[in-house]
Amino acid sequence: MTPGLPLFQTPLAEGAEARRCCVWNLLARLGAWFQIVGREKCFRVVPELDVTVAGRGDVAEVARRALEVMPGGASHDGRQLEPGGPFVRRAAGPFKTGVDGRELVDLQCGNGSLLLGHAHPGVVEAGLRAIEAGLNFSAGSEAEVAWAEAVCALMPGAEQIRFTASGNEACALSFAIARAVTGRAPVLVLRDHYCGWMGPALLRRVAADRFLDLALADDEVVLVEAQDVAQALAVLASRRVSSIIFEPTGGSFGKLPLSAADALALGETAGRHGSLCIADETITGFRVAPGGAQKLLGLKPDLTILGKILGGGLPAGALAGSRGLMKALDNRPGGTGGPERVAHMGTGNGNPVVAAVGLATLAAIADGELIRRANAAATALRAGLNAAFARQGVGWAAYGEHSALHIFINPLGRSFEPRAFDPSTCAAEELRARPLRLVNDLRVELLRQGLDLNNWPGGLLSAAHDASAVERAIEAFARALDRLAGAGQALIGWGRA
Repeated sequence: MTPGLPLFQTPLAEGAEARRCCVWNLLARLGAWFQIVGREKCFRVVPELDVTVAGRGDVAEVARRALEVMPGGASHDGRQLEPGGPFVRRAAGPFKTGVDGRELVDLQCGNGSLLLGHAHPGVVEAGLRAIEAGLNFSAGSEAEVAWAEAVCALMPGAEQIRFTASGNEACALSFAIARAVTGRAPVLVLRDHYCGWMGPALLRRVAADRFLDLALADDEVVLVEAQDVAQALAVLASRRVSSIIFEPTGGSFGKLPLSAADALALGETAGRHGSLCIADETITGFRVAPGGAQKLLGLKPDLTILGKILGGGLPAGALAGSRGLMKALDNRPGGTGGPERVAHMGTGNGNPVVAAVGLATLAAIADGELIRRANAAATALRAGLNAAFARQGVGWAAYGEHSALHIFINPLGRSFEPRAFDPSTCAAEELRARPLRLVNDLRVELLRQGLDLNNWPGGLLSAAHDASAVERAIEAFARALDRLAGAGQALIGWGRA
């Protein structure tokens, strides 16, 4: 044991910075505690982690270690790069700092969960206070109730809410409720619109809850091309699907855009023919407006999937909906679930620390000002990138709405002016194209130039991205494209037969 106070007697301190030190002290002591048993007894020595930005680590060595213990060297497909990285030590505002000490402009923003940017003081303060009070009560908390009240006050379609540990789980729960209340099995899905990482036809649950046993037949999912809204409306009119799930602004936050008129038509047609409308607002919720895309567009979903910003950067998800539908989850002895009851449990549901962080985040965005700042930053970045593409003669385009950035990498070698690019003129196959090698090489070169890009390729911006961060991102992109072109990388036309 490392000399000093006993493991659980680290004194509490006053103020956010002091509390932060206490938390890291506790984690360091836990690491020391686990060092008492050697490799021969199946435990490895746990090194003390340096979480400061002063040291410079070896990215290659961290990548080597990661590949030894994690498939692909990461816990997310979008983080798997060759030769490896990035591995981040600390982050603040629009920047994150790698283990090598290099500062990166961050266009990932916690996969879209950090609208306020990294380490927002109010959010950090709320999280530290919650950690001090306890990590998991296996019970409800006042923070959880206040979090639920905040969501229901902001989101028009949320009369009640059930918290989950991820958006994926919330999707599965929505399908269960839809099947329970409609008596129909199939779910209508638009291709490339999020519906959970396990498709409805692949989910299995060996339990008394028959509504979550979704692997019954090959026709449990009706898949329609994202741009074929007419076909989706026809499927709804057939009155055979339990529900339709779609992203209100289009697949992957508008990478495959969906017009407001089409979104409203899908919702209205579903209701008219007895199917539930499930709005996947995992990304759009609290990002396009405090009340989500449904508030912005006037959409009236029966159920809403939430995640990302809901938890302020910590793992979180939720299913929200009308009181009449959500009663299926009321499983008290005298509850209202009735014959349509749907069982649902989860260790991380409504976690008090996540609730505190999520509540602080929602309070900060409630007036919409920070959303407008993020949107303005994204607008400036898209314009700056398109101007750079035009100057360099690169047939790429930056597009998107709200705080999204999507990069069209032109697989068929189209000729166009980047600043006039219209994604609605392209087939879905062109918009979604992202060859692994090209995207890998682009992202690795961007990292060298000081920019971290999502693997869409694209990104999401935050209210912390000021003019300086946007300019740095544009310059990094220009340098990276010059280097890729100079190395003989084919930037356009690589998808031609």
